Amino acid sequence: MTFRLAFYRYDSRSLARQGLLAGLALTIIFSLGQGSARATEDAPQLAQRQGPMIVVPDVDSLRGRRLFVMKGCVTCHSVKDVGGKAAPALDAPEESNSVNLLDFAARMWRGASAMQELQSIELGYRIDLTGNEIGDLAAFTSDPAAQQGFSIDEVPDLLKDWFIDEPYWEQGEWPETDTWQFPK
Repeated sequence: MTFRLAFYRYDSRSLARQGLLAGLALTIIFSLGQGSARATEDAPQLAQRQGPMIVVPDVDSLRGRRLFVMKGCVTCHSVKDVGGKAAPALDAPEESNSVNLLDFAARMWRGASAMQELQSIELGYRIDLTGNEIGDLAAFTSDPAAQQGFSIDEVPDLLKDWFIDEPYWEQGEWPETDTWQFPK
């Protein structure tokens, strides 16, 4: 993209004003290409995007509700007292109006080794999730309206038999390191 600037007056004030306006115009044009991150309650600062474009999935809490059951998350986690007790309950805060996808993914990452081990033992395979599915699950775990009315009736009979009733974590938190081991 090339820009051509023409100045009709040659006095120093006019040139300075035109230069300032041209610089401002270029700054606006280039910043539109750069974009900016949207501020949230959890991250009130407005951050300028400095690198490649970050793609944020179009999340859907109702798809997340279905995935929570279909992918088998419900065997270890519970929502509204429906599900297993092997992992932390995923009830949404009552006054939640936002979801931080990166925080959700970070919590999953910290618990990944324990979750994969439990999945292998209890399900015989490891659950595979796409980025969009993780986003949908994050939306479901953060949306009180999507969790409203969630009941045991949404869980297939086969999965009900697979609920794990023994907690595998201490004090309601997933371990922060890979040195944590399942209780013997």
